[in-house]
Amino acid sequence: MKTIKLKKLLLRHIERIDRKIAEKKKLEGQFSMLRLIYFIVALITLYLLSRLSISFLFIVALTGFILGFFVLVDRHNKVSRSLNSFKFLRKIKEDHIARIDLNWEKIDFRAINYEVIDHPFANDLDILGKHSLSQLVDTSIYSASSKLLMDWLLSPTPQKEEILRRQEQVKELIPLTIFRDKLRVIGLLTTTRESVDSWSIDEMLTWLRLPKKKNIKLPLFVLSILSVLNIAFFILLMIGKLNALPLTISFVSYLLIFKFNGHKIKGVFDAAFQIEQILARFELLLFHVERFRPKKGTELEKLLANYQNEERKPSLYIRKAQKLMAGASMQANELWQAVVNALVPWDYYYAMRLEELKGELEPKLTIWMETFYEIEALNSLANFAMLNPEYAVPTFEREGRNFFSSFGLGHPLIPENHRVTNDFKVEKGKDLFLVTGSNMAGKSTFLRTVGINLILAYAGAPVCAKSLNTDLFRVFTSINVVDSLDDGYSHFYAEVRRLKYLLDELSEQNEFPLFFMVDEIYRGTNNKERLIGSSAFLNEVAGKNGIGLVSSHDLELASLERDIGQLVNIHFVESIKEGKMHFEYKLKDGPCPSTNAVQIMKMEGLPT
Repeated sequence: MKTIKLKKLLLRHIERIDRKIAEKKKLEGQFSMLRLIYFIVALITLYLLSRLSISFLFIVALTGFILGFFVLVDRHNKVSRSLNSFKFLRKIKEDHIARIDLNWEKIDFRAINYEVIDHPFANDLDILGKHSLSQLVDTSIYSASSKLLMDWLLSPTPQKEEILRRQEQVKELIPLTIFRDKLRVIGLLTTTRESVDSWSIDEMLTWLRLPKKKNIKLPLFVLSILSVLNIAFFILLMIGKLNALPLTISFVSYLLIFKFNGHKIKGVFDAAFQIEQILARFELLLFHVERFRPKKGTELEKLLANYQNEERKPSLYIRKAQKLMAGASMQANELWQAVVNALVPWDYYYAMRLEELKGELEPKLTIWMETFYEIEALNSLANFAMLNPEYAVPTFEREGRNFFSSFGLGHPLIPENHRVTNDFKVEKGKDLFLVTGSNMAGKSTFLRTVGINLILAYAGAPVCAKSLNTDLFRVFTSINVVDSLDDGYSHFYAEVRRLKYLLDELSEQNEFPLFFMVDEIYRGTNNKERLIGSSAFLNEVAGKNGIGLVSSHDLELASLERDIGQLVNIHFVESIKEGKMHFEYKLKDGPCPSTNAVQIMKMEGLPT
């Protein structure tokens, strides 16, 4: 119900944005026409004034028209930027609706280069890739923010203090819709200004972290003295107090030293230009965060402290850096550069200033950007929470004998109108579950449901449940095991390797127990050996430092409940009505009472 109301609210917001876009388009068209009319009127007026042969009046009119045209262009550009902002805001609202509906074709996808080979759970719980949790949750503009969010989702070991801090930050960000949307709009506007040859922020930080060049000051000192002498000798030459020889010696020495040490300042202009471009792109984002005032005493205030300290705020240092870059960028005009450097060691002076900037700007910019990436990642979780108002904030307190207790637990990647939820809890001493059931009854989905909600909980996000309370676990899965033609592994051998990895993790002395999920154990071998191997595996993991969900088609395994005190049988079942299979996807106690493989064969016309 809350989701339906939210969609209606977003649709009404889109209607209001459309009206604003129509107004801005109309105004933009008017400015385009006005600029054309202004240009024509200016030409005609200047032509008529030129015929009057009144130079002073012509110059005044020309100056006035030029200034007026610049003002007109500036106003036109502001309207265009405003129009683009509203277009991006509309895109954001449409994106929200697509995420609510799980309309994957309309949700932006960013391929994230993340190493997940032998990861405990990444390959089984749809964390990465298309139609995955990352695509659903991640609303970041910058890849570093996405990478940080994936670090949270794929962390192998949960840290309670960090989880609770992120939960509180997300809670504080949820009502700040305007702040979050504006941050995304500015991000989208700035990324459209990037050129192919531009540095990335990482490349800029890499340059800033290079060791300072300590051999610039000496040639700068010598060149400065020679520059003063050159000017003094020139003046004395002009007034007849000195012949040309001292000036010639001094000037030639200046040029030789300037040229001989040129390698020490090589690349100064390129670096200055790139830094100026990057600061121009990021300043709006950093200033937006700097100007925002969170409530006193909140986690958000602590997070933004690096931006809002009067002595460290970005606006002070970015303005200072931009002034320096403007001076260094004189090299853009080769003629002007040659003239100025012939008089004073301009390039050496700014090379030294840029070297000093490295030590001053780099540590602050590193903190600003790392904090910004954290804000973007938190905004993704806050957007996810806002778009799923019926999701619960998980808790991490032990409830009596319960290690894990959930009500209305569902899978967030299944549309709400198709999603079936279940209640599930784990008590002390009853922490190994054998999940049996027919084909397509819901065993694999249930394992993934438990796993993906644990991942959301440990990232600091809300979970797809009415309530969830859990201990802290290391999560491990063996669900989507595939063979490897390159390595010569069959499916069975790949599964054996995976289960050996699981047993090693389970035997590890770790403060966090293992919560493991194994789907269709030993499916790659024959019935007899599968039963032997599965029985041995369940006996081996029982009573170890962990909780397990193991699914199987082998109903014979259910009898192990008599011999393994920790084992609990649960199952999913289907019904057949009018020759068709009907699945409830509801978790039930005890072993599955039936199978459906033969029935499915009959329904599809195969011999049985």
